[in-house]
Amino acid sequence: MGQYERHVFVCTSGETCPEQGDTEKFVKILRERAKQVGRPSDVRINKAGCFSQCGRGPMIVFYPDDVWYAGVQESDLEEIFTSHIVNGRPVERLRYDPGKPGANKVSEAELAEIKRAYAARAQAPPPAGQAAAWTRVGPAAEVPANGMKEFSVDGTSVLIVHTGDAYVAFQPMCPHEAIPLEQGIHDGSTLTCLEHMWQFDIRTGAPMGDALEGLRSYPLKEEGGALYIALPA
Repeated sequence: MGQYERHVFVCTSGETCPEQGDTEKFVKILRERAKQVGRPSDVRINKAGCFSQCGRGPMIVFYPDDVWYAGVQESDLEEIFTSHIVNGRPVERLRYDPGKPGANKVSEAELAEIKRAYAARAQAPPPAGQAAAWTRVGPAAEVPANGMKEFSVDGTSVLIVHTGDAYVAFQPMCPHEAIPLEQGIHDGSTLTCLEHMWQFDIRTGAPMGDALEGLRSYPLKEEGGALYIALPA
């Protein structure tokens, strides 16, 4: 059977899954439930890169079951956990079967609409009277000058970059093939993933050159020598 009875892959760094739902939170919820029922040693909850089914997410894949779920919402996680992980019964209403193998993305127009909707949500101000919830990342000094470092903040992995005169925060994995961006380089204006040379604007995370998509960014501030980040609620 190998080291684990079952692997559960949650797309956290694909082109649209993180924009269609808080998939980092999905991972935290499923891992916590596995601990609660005493299953962390036989079920592995994994963060995954793009499944090339963009626009049909958020997506979760079970192996060796070869069961794919599409359009998963946070409210579906308890049913997936109880029915599939605990009792071994797939949740048929969420099951994904496009009828053909390989990549199966939605149209470019549909992808653009998903991105427009996500951008609108990200730019919307918090409700009146509700301030951003800041969580401490760690000492600013832990990030190398003109370098970058990956941190785990309340179970969410983030990449903190020192641009030379400021700090910025992004998703930690390249959206191309889930390569850790910490292994890349930057020159103060461009962040480069060395695996396939995808490049991103160091200030905004916008795609540059051959990159087809940008990086998810997070509000970040420095205060009293420490870094604080505002993660999605």
